[in-house]
Amino acid sequence: MKKIILFLLFTTYSFAQYTGTASVTQGLATNITTANLYSTCSVGSRVSAVATITATDNTTWTVPAVTNYTNASFPFASDLHNACNGNNYATSTAALSALNGSDIVTIDATGEVITAYIFADNYFEMYINGIAVGKDKVPFTEFNSSIVRFKVNRPFTIAMLLVDWEERMGVGAETNGGFSYHCGDGGIVGVFKDASNNIIAKTDASWKAQTFYTAPIMNLTCPSESGTSRLSANCSTVDSNAGTNYYGLHWARPASWTAANFDDSSWPIATTYSNAVIGVNNKPSYTNFTNIFDDSSNDAEFIWSTNVILDNEVIARKKVLSNLTTNKNEFIESKIKLYPNPAKNEIHLDIDATIQNQIQKTEIYNLLGELVFSSDRLMQTIDLQNFASGIYIIKICASEFEISKKLIVE
Repeated sequence: MKKIILFLLFTTYSFAQYTGTASVTQGLATNITTANLYSTCSVGSRVSAVATITATDNTTWTVPAVTNYTNASFPFASDLHNACNGNNYATSTAALSALNGSDIVTIDATGEVITAYIFADNYFEMYINGIAVGKDKVPFTEFNSSIVRFKVNRPFTIAMLLVDWEERMGVGAETNGGFSYHCGDGGIVGVFKDASNNIIAKTDASWKAQTFYTAPIMNLTCPSESGTSRLSANCSTVDSNAGTNYYGLHWARPASWTAANFDDSSWPIATTYSNAVIGVNNKPSYTNFTNIFDDSSNDAEFIWSTNVILDNEVIARKKVLSNLTTNKNEFIESKIKLYPNPAKNEIHLDIDATIQNQIQKTEIYNLLGELVFSSDRLMQTIDLQNFASGIYIIKICASEFEISKKLIVE
């Protein structure tokens, strides 16, 4: 009896260290509901299992995430490059030529056909105005890339479920480098083109990205929250062979997160990551298509939440503006320049005289989506001496346009 009491006291103290809003689980999920979602890939394949685990508040969670992979009414994306089924296209032109048009999901009968090129680590589901348009064919590995086509009127809203799969179900880890508990990373890059092959949207810091599952957490004192931001930068990502007592943090998805009118204004800004950080230089599903993903004049960036290693379930959203607004924003953007960038003590805004009188507000946000600077007048120089080093988003706002640019403070 004494041993049981001591164990309960220890368990209560351990979980009492956590003060956030998440539902907390500990240890491996033992209820495997699907042994392997995708067992037909013989090239570099890992088991894509699904399991459930019960939290300390008695909530049951599906790990790594609830998906529509087995939902026959949710269409699969088309292949850009897929070694598992042999569709190893060398170019996007070859991949598009293999499609007969039956893949196009019609949202608006009078709309234009938009082509999305997606590379996801590991799995994605895409919705346009709340309608399912494409899901990843390979939930874990081998790494693949996809094409999703849909017919829609602008403006429209992209909503994507992003999942970094796991082999150690419930603690967000996989086997790598001789360790059984390696904290794998995520990342997604996407480019959206209109019927004239113009880029109308791409993944960058203008997206919103919210976290819904973080693991492994080795110490419950390390995670924190700031507004709606769920932060784990202070948490360890060291590999080990002893992770059976690691924790997972879970948050419920909002019911209407796929809808165009869902309010994501309080969500954190998506964090961007370099190709080197994501590690794609040896993946032909990416490197064969750098002309798409690394366009020299309109480069897409990998995005995720604030922690690309520990955050395993993320929702990303982006509103694509109307044709007129997009064209006008592109024209206006060419008339606004920031220098130097990266900056240290101050940033200068070189704004063409023809639009200076239209500007109503200048704002700067950090990557948590927090407003850190605001001015209701035209700013040509902004003092940055009190800014911490990092990445920010500067917005120049007028009644008919809003321009966002990345600002790096050293």
